[in-house]
Amino acid sequence: IAADSSDSPELTKLELTPTTLLLLLGLLIALVSLEVLVRAVAVREKAPICEMGSGSRALHEFATGLQAGIMFGLSAAASRCALLLSMQFAQPILIPVGIGCSVLLTSAGFFMQARGLKDGRAVVVCTYAAISTLASGVLVGVLALSEPLPETGAQLAAWWASMLMIAFGVGLLVRRDAGTAFAKHEQ
Repeated sequence: IAADSSDSPELTKLELTPTTLLLLLGLLIALVSLEVLVRAVAVREKAPICEMGSGSRALHEFATGLQAGIMFGLSAAASRCALLLSMQFAQPILIPVGIGCSVLLTSAGFFMQARGLKDGRAVVVCTYAAISTLASGVLVGVLALSEPLPETGAQLAAWWASMLMIAFGVGLLVRRDAGTAFAKHEQ
């Protein structure tokens, strides 16, 4: 559902494009792949997550955090799409439908995050959820909703720098927390 704002700046027209379909398909494949990863780790270890090795636990935290973040990002996009479609087709009923989809996606995100928090490190799971929320929100916004990127070179460089700093911060948080959390679980 890509936006075309050539007619009027107030009304963004949504169209189904191959880029949008590929993006949505990619996000769906990512969600399914992460779920398969979570289940494969559980089957391989044949133990509750709190009794798994550090590598398996880290994979579980990574997968559940990313799943939650993708759901949160899609939740925001569902609300925006519903609003734009409602304006485009003059059908106000689409707004509550979009809000309902947003509530369902957010609930699924909370479920997935809670599953990761149950036995994983809270800092790690929440950090992965936050970064994947940002990434999926930016991807959907730029590719599917045609939201503009910064226009000047300096603004675009600053935008990319901020994204890289967020990713760098995630790496530092995950690395800093790695040694202390597993010792806590083993006590």
